[in-house]
Amino acid sequence: MHVLVTGGAGYLGSVLVPSLLAAGHSVTVLDILMFGGESVVPLVQEGRCTLVTGDIRSSESLEMLKKQRFGAVVHLAALVGEPACRVYPQATEKINHEAAVTLAERAKRLGVRRFIFTSTCSNYGLSAGGGLATETSPLRPLSLYAETKIAAERDLLRLNDAHFSVTILRLATLFGISPKMRFNLLINEMVREAWAGRPVLLYKEDAWRPYLHVSDAAEAIGRVLGADPARVGGQILNVGTENLQKKRLVQLVLGILPSLKVANHGGLPDSRDYRVSFEKIRKAIGFRPAKRVKTGISEIAKALEDGLFSDPYAERYTAWLNEPVLKKYHYA
Repeated sequence: MHVLVTGGAGYLGSVLVPSLLAAGHSVTVLDILMFGGESVVPLVQEGRCTLVTGDIRSSESLEMLKKQRFGAVVHLAALVGEPACRVYPQATEKINHEAAVTLAERAKRLGVRRFIFTSTCSNYGLSAGGGLATETSPLRPLSLYAETKIAAERDLLRLNDAHFSVTILRLATLFGISPKMRFNLLINEMVREAWAGRPVLLYKEDAWRPYLHVSDAAEAIGRVLGADPARVGGQILNVGTENLQKKRLVQLVLGILPSLKVANHGGLPDSRDYRVSFEKIRKAIGFRPAKRVKTGISEIAKALEDGLFSDPYAERYTAWLNEPVLKKYHYA
């Protein structure tokens, strides 16, 4: 199958694209390359995938849907991170909601059969009564990012029919090693700070969150692509590995990096507190994640110890709210 992956040079995309190629798919990546495209250089040079540099808000970028026959679209591209979304609300709405729907509408008109949209478990915000949130639980978004994802989910599901299968994947908080690494995700950042001997500012340490290794996220997407559309079309599926309190994360990191120091006051305010059920995707397509949080912590710690990142504090790993860059790409 020929698959279009938007945002394919990003943190998840850089793991997903090689996985799809290994499964026998051909892949075209559409990415604005806001943080560079080094992660897909080997794939492009080897002729294993095609890279198109473009913005999903641009009608010119979407012309490729007419020029190539795609069997599926995996839509990862988004403006992520609450700081950027809060500062640039109009761009957030345009990118995360409107552009996603426009892309799906055009894909449907041109005969694409599958559309996978990566949403977020952050849509739940706060779990009712502390129980496990299922795909039918009330949504309590606490950020503009989640609000735009919910709006996109609603409009995309309206496009689902017997000829156009739409699947929404609500991903848990990602962690783990990627060719396009991010150190501004909670677990990744915590391990980096412990490795560097810096204190971790942990806001609301009793809060629950679901987590998912980036390679398992890629595996889940691949499994949905290969599933019977009757089983996944028109469905919302939570995807995650395990639910943990933040203070449990501290214990896991301390078990590998005893130098971790924690400051219980400070850090970015984050009121999210929710636990999520992953039973639906297991029953629908038999998906079971392979890597638990402890495994991911070990991987990141070893990568840092081995010097795989010359400077894990470099902007390309951490700067998601960089005003000059945002203005360059007309986000601001």
